[in-house]
Amino acid sequence: MPAPDFAELERVLQGREPPQRVHLVELGIDEEVLRAVAEQHLGTTWNPSAQDRRESYWEQRVIVYHHLGYDCLPAWPVWLHHPPVREWLAADTAGLSRGDRHWVDEKQGVIASRVDFDRFPWDAITADPLICNWVASHLPPGMKMTVSATLFEHVMENLLGYEGLFYLLHDEPDLVGSVLDRWGQIVYRYYESTIGLDGVGAIFHADDLGYKTSLLVSPAVLRRHVFPWLKKYAVLAHAHGKMFWYHCCGNVYRSGVIKDLIDDVQIDAFHAFQDVILPIAEFQACYGRRVACLGGVDVDCLARLDKAPLRTYVRDILDHCMPGGRFALGAGNTVTNYVPLDNYLAMRDEAHHWPHG
Repeated sequence: MPAPDFAELERVLQGREPPQRVHLVELGIDEEVLRAVAEQHLGTTWNPSAQDRRESYWEQRVIVYHHLGYDCLPAWPVWLHHPPVREWLAADTAGLSRGDRHWVDEKQGVIASRVDFDRFPWDAITADPLICNWVASHLPPGMKMTVSATLFEHVMENLLGYEGLFYLLHDEPDLVGSVLDRWGQIVYRYYESTIGLDGVGAIFHADDLGYKTSLLVSPAVLRRHVFPWLKKYAVLAHAHGKMFWYHCCGNVYRSGVIKDLIDDVQIDAFHAFQDVILPIAEFQACYGRRVACLGGVDVDCLARLDKAPLRTYVRDILDHCMPGGRFALGAGNTVTNYVPLDNYLAMRDEAHHWPHG
């Protein structure tokens, strides 16, 4: 008997009341996992995301998230008129395989020069309005949606490419700034067009900034080109009485930029936890008075552990984080299609039954 209550989740994350139950939050769940839940546990047939079945496709996503006990449904934009990006294809060997797995071309994106920048169709790119407008008006009572996009990550992976970004930061830093500003404005327009919808509860922005031990670029680059945009997104959300959640993979602690995110950008909640960098319980002990923490179940553990030790691991997170409040459980990143379905459901089951007698 799901009973979503995003308003209660919001109060918990803001520290206005202690949690009475474990709330669940995800940045995303791979479609293959949602399909398996729908067909194996809800007895329904999953329809693919074909263009002519988009409303029914999103309707089934709402149903699955609702039955899984979430207070909110993540929604990502479909960019219209965006040129194809450079990708590699490889066989998807996950247990819930999608056939092919797409990999970004790390060498070069679709913009390598000022000429490419000038030819890029910046003004034509917009988010498909159907998704947010339709979903926001078809949510069960008490449930909200979160709207997500990427800035730095999209520029790094698709527009400039990893190597392209790194070389251009040395050779043409002004071009890098121009690309980030143009894409930052497109993302801002998307958030601006959706944040006022009653069905939208928060912006859940996602931008990976680093890897296990450090950042991908210097803090100076982020402070000049990225954090000002994140602050604009946060100000926009707060002006509408909504929260600004931030997902970020990578070590943001050694460089100190976590303080920029909390004190300057003023994020309301932080997501993306790898135990090898900083377990969520340690994050909460250090920063939990100022910002909420989301997720915490390391995807490596979620994918590799047997069910019994996984349950113990999840229970330990709950025992450490629930008493501190300002916390919601979920995967440390997205729930990927290489996570065994039984493991994902075991995580959810531990949340449902906490505290254990």
